[in-house]
Order: sequence, then C-alpha cells, then structure tokens
Amino acid sequence: MTLGRTIFVDNNNKIAALLCFDHTFREMNRQSSITGSDVQILLRTTALCDYADLVQQILILPEPWTEQRVQRLFAFTVRSGRVCLSPGTFLYGLAGGSHRPQSSNEDILMEVGPFYDLYRRSLRRRLSEKLHVYCHNSLSIRVFDPCEAAALGRCDRRECQRHHELDHTWFVKRLHFHIFQISMLYSLRFIDMDPGQHLHRCDILLSTCYLH
Repeated sequence: MTLGRTIFVDNNNKIAALLCFDHTFREMNRQSSITGSDVQILLRTTALCDYADLVQQILILPEPWTEQRVQRLFAFTVRSGRVCLSPGTFLYGLAGGSHRPQSSNEDILMEVGPFYDLYRRSLRRRLSEKLHVYCHNSLSIRVFDPCEAAALGRCDRRECQRHHELDHTWFVKRLHFHIFQISMLYSLRFIDMDPGQHLHRCDILLSTCYLH
C-alpha cells in the first residue's frame, strides 16, 4: 500500500500504482474488519480512494485496446484488429460463452466490441465489490467518534476506542474520513455512467486550502 501511494503521489507510473493497490485490497471482504489507529485507517482509506480514481481513469478510456499501458496491465495483444487474450490472465478468466475455447491452453480472439463490454463490465464489478465492502465495514469504525463518557469523566480508557481529545487535529481527521466515505459512495453512484458523463472526484474538497 505504501509503495502504491508513493507511486500515485509521484504520478510517474499509474499502472504500477494500480497494481500495488489492487494487490493490497485483493483479500478484502465483509469479514475483514478495519483496524488500526486513526492515522493508519486514514492512510488505508486514502489508498482505496486513489485506487478507485485510477480504475475509473482506465475505465473511461474510449478505446482501451489501443492503449499500450492497458495492454501491459491486462497482458493482451491486438492482432489484425482483434484482441488476443492469453490463458492465465485476468480478462481471459472472465471471458465466457462463445468466446471460451475448447482447450484451456488456447488464446481467445475477440472483436473489439465484445472486448470493450468485457473490459468495462469486469472493471466495474471489481471496483464496486471493493467499495461496497469498505463502505459496509467502515460503519463499525469508532476511532473518530468522540467519547461521551470522557466528557462526563466516566471513561477509564482501558478498552475505549473513541476519541478523548476533541481538538482541531481530531476534527480534521474526522472530516477527512467522512469525506473519503462520501467519495466512495460517489464512485459507486457514478461507476455505471457513460464515459462522457463522469465528473471529477468529489474528494477535491480535501485540498489543504479548505482545511487551514
């Protein structure tokens, strides 16, 4: 996750950052609780939003089969105007129906139309599953909530997961976390829109100029 975030911030190899993030979140499911300090949870939530941003960038490409970076990412080639999917690759495993060869060792040749449908459908599903899971699991996070018992002097802090110091730092962290949640819901809302209808990610509000 740290490597993916570093590459993403440097903006020098988005495909490598996407692979790092996808590896980080590949095992995420509804049984995977979100644990750690407020800083650790913020870093993980930021990384997931960055991952969503990168997926959407390649999702809205009008002709992804012509992009060398996409060809490298999904390990396919283009032959005489048709897309060739090799065994063992992500999209090969999702291709079915009439596109499935008799032998598991044979390449799949697809026209660009069916390939485009498979490409967009698989990316949408992969991203939406991860965002749904994280949105669901984030409902149980309490590290950003204020401790009401502490305000009354009744919290012993031994097992308390809530915040006791309700200062500016706490407020900014909580604001960041909730805006990231909104960003994920935003991504889920617009993930099925046509490419021309996509809007900029709403977590632009996280720009430091809004938080100082």
